[in-house]
Amino acid sequence: MHRFADADPELLARIDVVLTDVDDTLTRHGKLAPATLGAMADLMAAGIRVVPVTGGCAGWCDHIVRAWPVSAVIGESGAFHFHLNERGRLERYFIRPFDELQAEQQRLLAIAEQALKQVPEARLAADQPYRLVDVAIDHAQDVGPLSSEQVATLITLFQEAGASARASSIHVNAWFGDHDKAAMARRLLEEDLGLDVEDWPLRVLFIGDAPNDEPLFRDISLSVGVANIVPHLDKLTQGPRWLCEASHGEGFVEMAQGLLAARLRPFN
Repeated sequence: MHRFADADPELLARIDVVLTDVDDTLTRHGKLAPATLGAMADLMAAGIRVVPVTGGCAGWCDHIVRAWPVSAVIGESGAFHFHLNERGRLERYFIRPFDELQAEQQRLLAIAEQALKQVPEARLAADQPYRLVDVAIDHAQDVGPLSSEQVATLITLFQEAGASARASSIHVNAWFGDHDKAAMARRLLEEDLGLDVEDWPLRVLFIGDAPNDEPLFRDISLSVGVANIVPHLDKLTQGPRWLCEASHGEGFVEMAQGLLAARLRPFN
């Protein structure tokens, strides 16, 4: 793995879409620093579209797309994306019919109830009432942190019940279906941002921090990990191409400054 500081500026200068995880990639302990928000705004002002890709709830995503300098947001582990249309009105796209997804969420909640009996130190995420599709179990936000064995147990219990499950830095997210963050990112890049798949290796960058970001590290060749991903690297089959010196939101700022500086360099 290479340092982001050593990335080829000519390669970075072509990037015009940044997909970014949110928890512990943009934030630190749940807080978004002014410098990180400013870096997002600087990217957007330079014509580099910013798209948060998160396991976060629909309520959180509604706020992000309305209040942050972003082009769109992907939420609940790829179940949907939200964007504002040319009139500033919210538009929502779901991976499958919404009523079908909500019925599946009720099944997930029943599985979660049984899982919490086996790992009583965990609990439903505080934002669960604001989720439209998936279920999130808190392992390191308002509880714990739980051990890696306890997190693995939670994931296994969902998988044995036929659900998909992945751990972020704070939650275990569970859903039915084979979609994930990468699947919805592909749909957004192709249908909403108009990028041919052949353009992704030159124009799209992803930055993340946790094992549940692996599908995007796999699909997006220009990928970056903030420094706090290091303890998780041994859990990844496919990790990021580059590693930031800084962690959390400071790592995002480091990446953004690198992209902006590359655009100012003269190339032959």
